[in-house]
Amino acid sequence: MYRRLTVAALGLSSLLFSITGTAQSPQRLNPMIALHEKGLPVFGITHPAIAPGRGRGPNATPVADAPPLPMPSLLDAARETVAYPYADFDYDNYAPATAERFLGYMGAMLAAGGSVRQHAFISKVPIIHTDPAVATARIVEQLNAGHVGVMLQEVESADEVRAGLAAMRFKSKGGTRPDEGVGLAAAYWKLSEDEYRRKADPWPLNRDGELVLWAIVESKKGIANIREIAQVPGLTVIVVGAGTLGGVFSSTGADGQRVRDQAGFDAGVNVILAACKEFKVPCSHPANTPAEIEALMARGFTVFTMQARNQAGFDAIAAGRKLAGRPLPPTM
Repeated sequence: MYRRLTVAALGLSSLLFSITGTAQSPQRLNPMIALHEKGLPVFGITHPAIAPGRGRGPNATPVADAPPLPMPSLLDAARETVAYPYADFDYDNYAPATAERFLGYMGAMLAAGGSVRQHAFISKVPIIHTDPAVATARIVEQLNAGHVGVMLQEVESADEVRAGLAAMRFKSKGGTRPDEGVGLAAAYWKLSEDEYRRKADPWPLNRDGELVLWAIVESKKGIANIREIAQVPGLTVIVVGAGTLGGVFSSTGADGQRVRDQAGFDAGVNVILAACKEFKVPCSHPANTPAEIEALMARGFTVFTMQARNQAGFDAIAAGRKLAGRPLPPTM
């Protein structure tokens, strides 16, 4: 099923390309970059569930002994994704174990009329300093699946960012990414493979590139090196890994309960935000409600990922867009 959808979608893309005679457009393909270039905030949300489980989202609470939910239809999930056009990107939990399922979903996205212009996908990759080979291989795998960028987890040095950028760049452009295997990505981008290879380069390292690189800072070492990290050419967004940092800035009390060092946590977040502002790198912080969006935007954060696909997430995007001067239509 998944393979048939992908093959059919690839054929559809090739047909569209042959009819138009060109896939090049003077406009941006990656909607995030178009907003970054204008200095506008960026809002994303998790895509619908595409794998079986006991919940329908990354933040769902499992119920003990509850039977797994039925396998979601890939085409239904794609149609649901396409039907919500107000996010600037779609966050997903890509993993090798579910890679075939995700590739089928991307084929279904094409069949449902989706493209990178309306639904740009981005996902995390393994920690580079833990296993560079695994992390860089995943970068290639995810980009070849159609992603417009990657999120580097637990970044602690500028060298990790440089390694991520090298893995994103094709060998023909001085990087380490193989030039082959880009058929699905090119199809989703509505480009020929040659055009895709020309466009798929990190921005702003290449001002004509369409890929983005996010660095998640979630350790004390990362905070200590944040100014060095922020100055790497080609880094697009710095993310405050607030969830992990909450654990980093905590200890076990005499009663066995975890005690949070709120002052230390707040100071660490402020250091990250200050570096973003100093070196003019967009800064991201988790947010899932309108109130959180409003408070964080007032502090200077400009990139937000709604990790729960629910009404609170949709409301948060609507609130953020309104604050940014990008309101939704009156019917929303």
